[in-house]
Amino acid sequence: MVGRGPQTAMGITQSKKQALRAARPPDFGPAPPKRGADARARRRGPPRGLIAALVAAFALSAAPGKPGAQVLQAATPAPAANTAEDCASPPASQGRRRVDLEKAHVISVDERLELMLDDGRRLKIAGLDPPRPTPGGPELDVETAKKLSAWLSGKPVLFRPVFTAPDRWGRIIAEVFAPAGAPEGAAPISVAGAALDAGLARFESGAAGRRCRAFLLAAEGAARTAALGLWTDPYYAVIAAEDRASFAEKTGTSVIVEGRVARVEEDKFRVLLLFGERRGWDFSVTILQRNRKLFTAAGLDVSTLKDKTVRVRGLLDTRFGPQIEIERPDEIEAMTQGQDAAAASSRR
Repeated sequence: MVGRGPQTAMGITQSKKQALRAARPPDFGPAPPKRGADARARRRGPPRGLIAALVAAFALSAAPGKPGAQVLQAATPAPAANTAEDCASPPASQGRRRVDLEKAHVISVDERLELMLDDGRRLKIAGLDPPRPTPGGPELDVETAKKLSAWLSGKPVLFRPVFTAPDRWGRIIAEVFAPAGAPEGAAPISVAGAALDAGLARFESGAAGRRCRAFLLAAEGAARTAALGLWTDPYYAVIAAEDRASFAEKTGTSVIVEGRVARVEEDKFRVLLLFGERRGWDFSVTILQRNRKLFTAAGLDVSTLKDKTVRVRGLLDTRFGPQIEIERPDEIEAMTQGQDAAAASSRR
């Protein structure tokens, strides 16, 4: 059931590729592994499958179990926090702390890809930026919600709240994990990773998704490269920094912009990344000096970005020329040499 409510090529390491495959809903053919093979199956992760596997999986639903949330301890030890493998499946620990996972059943998914649980609580999936209606896809949000609902409605999910209290809209922002397939005992996988890998959403920067940023960006990049889901809609295409026509029609919306930094300017209030020679005309990125320490702490010296290709995401403001103000290092990706060449090729 669908409920209504409020609204590259990337250099991926082998471990991230393995975790990415683990986040994809599987093709349903072989029987679930026997008990003795559980650990090996969890290490391998479920077989690969993209949008077709999602749609096939979504058509199946497991019988809901006993309602009500309960606290579970993940049974399998997970790698240290922030690894791709840890993000692809439920963590058992984070550093020296045990991670208690809550369990509930999903009764509906709305157009913001928020999950209504059988105990009345509502989950917002950490790191997931849901699609909005576009000129070419006026029902994109509804259709996406139906796909996710077909997978999750009636299914048990494990979740770990990211924050200690709900947000101002009463939602619990959480890392969510669901069975990868129809069998009741199927290994749970990251819902955010699977959704991003199928092109059902974009990565949402911010504190909620920061722990698994690299894993989620890899999943988003794989879907974008394969032109899956929302990445087939021209409205969601990554905007080249020199494409002023696209800026004009997307002002006031969340966008992803990619280009080479022509120069870096700074004063006592801000740092400006300029993507052209004409300030106020060409695209630019603003970083306030009071936020600069966050970038430095993340290992990014913004003063060294001249002549580098970067990908930036945020709210587009065109009042004084196309620009995005970023506050956190999650909102900018400094691309590697291989990614840089691929990006240049894709813009030609």
